[in-house]
Amino acid sequence: HGESDSRKTAFIEPEETTALNNEIFSLENEERKEVYRILRQLTATLQPWSPLLKTYLEIIGTFDFIRAKARLAIDMDANLPNVVNKAHIELKKAFHPLLFLYNKQTERETIPLNITLDEKSRILVISGPNAGGKTVTMKTIGLNQLMLQAGLLVPVRPESVMGVFRQLFIHIGDTQSLEFELSTYSAHLQHMKYFIEMANGKTLFFIDELGSGSDPN
Repeated sequence: HGESDSRKTAFIEPEETTALNNEIFSLENEERKEVYRILRQLTATLQPWSPLLKTYLEIIGTFDFIRAKARLAIDMDANLPNVVNKAHIELKKAFHPLLFLYNKQTERETIPLNITLDEKSRILVISGPNAGGKTVTMKTIGLNQLMLQAGLLVPVRPESVMGVFRQLFIHIGDTQSLEFELSTYSAHLQHMKYFIEMANGKTLFFIDELGSGSDPN
């Protein structure tokens, strides 16, 4: 029948099996045609009810989505905070959603955080040692904010207050780019330039390790 690219392997078929293989191929082809015929017949039978079936599918999808959100909320002990239409965050006993679920499975305690950002206290600088929870704190705020604005309940106390932001600018992690010959710090500056040009009064910033790779002063 042929040979491999390296020409070290040849593919042969004994003459005795040729007729059997041809018969198998023919039977498989007939089976495939029969499957297509049955599917076409079923489709034609269901065609008059396709708009109704599509409606049912959308309804089932909606119910499934609502149920999934409810089950996630139960797993995270989530609540609906007080939502205000301004740039405001007042989280009480807020948990990192993924960390909480992971620790729940392993029966470990997750430490919540309390934080307030409003018109008077608009900037928060977090400092501390490595593995001290600085990035986790930022991700806790960001994930909860995104989840709330996506219509999910969040793992915070119900007396918490959360605003609605038009933009979330997030710069967390090493973005050194060899392709564009950017150092880590240059990449930071490029993102900061974009953030400052595009931000407005309802923007939430998350900037991690801005001074890394350079003299902190």
